[in-house]
Amino acid sequence: MKKKASLSLSINAIVVLVLAITMLGLGLAFTKGMFGKLSSKLSVPEPDYPATKDDPIVLSTDKLDIEKSKEFIFSVSVYNDEFSGAVTGSLECPDQSGAGAMGKNSAPPVVSAPQEIPPADKKTFKFIVPASLLKITSTRVCSLEFWDASEHKITKQIVVAIK
Repeated sequence: MKKKASLSLSINAIVVLVLAITMLGLGLAFTKGMFGKLSSKLSVPEPDYPATKDDPIVLSTDKLDIEKSKEFIFSVSVYNDEFSGAVTGSLECPDQSGAGAMGKNSAPPVVSAPQEIPPADKKTFKFIVPASLLKITSTRVCSLEFWDASEHKITKQIVVAIK
C-alpha cells in the first residue's frame, strides 16, 4: 500500500511539474510576441511643454535616436505667429554631399499632413519616417521646416541618429 501511495504522489508531482513548465513556456512566448510587435514601431512622446511665440517649434528632444530599418513616429508642436491658411511641415536630412534626404540622394523629405492653426495658437504635427529611408547608419543635422501658402517659413535644426 505504501508503495502505491508513494508512486501515486510521484506521478502527481511529475504531472504538476510538466504543466508548470508548459505554462511558463507559453507565458514567455506570449510576452516575447507582444514585445516584438511593440518594438517594430518606435516613437518619440509628444512634447511635454507647449510651443510659444519665443519657441515656435517644440520637440520632446533635440536629438532623435532612430533604429535602422524600422518605421519611426514623432510629434512636433508648432505655434502660429504669422501663418495664414494651412501649414505644412517637413523633415529634411541632407546626406554628406549636401543633397537628398535620409538615405540616398533621391529619397524625398518626410512631410506631415497640412493643418490649419488659428492665430496665436499651437497644433501638434505628426511625422512618420518610413523604414525604407532608414537603411544607412548615420548621424546628421536635419531641418524641421513649417510653411504656409504665402511662403512664410520657420525652421529648427535637430540631430537625427540612425543606429
